[in-house]
Amino acid sequence: MTETKKQEWYSNKELYEMQVTLSKKMEALSAELGKTQVMIRDYNSLRERIDKCEQRVDQVYGINRGSKDMWGYVVGGIGLLLAFVSYVAR
Repeated sequence: MTETKKQEWYSNKELYEMQVTLSKKMEALSAELGKTQVMIRDYNSLRERIDKCEQRVDQVYGINRGSKDMWGYVVGGIGLLLAFVSYVAR
């Protein structure tokens, strides 16, 4: 065999250093992933709270809107009642 085929690409020391560096990067990545999961969980709970608040606002707006519409029906009903009474009174 020739000398170039016997020669290793990296020494054991270099391989060990690369492994340690990779391990440190994986630990940092794991920590970042943990932070990201916490942020996503917090965002999802906040999103649920906002959805509930929006539903409440829609209900309150609908109740107020419904009461305004009800007064229109009451006024219209009184008008029909007066028209009917005036027609019968003739």
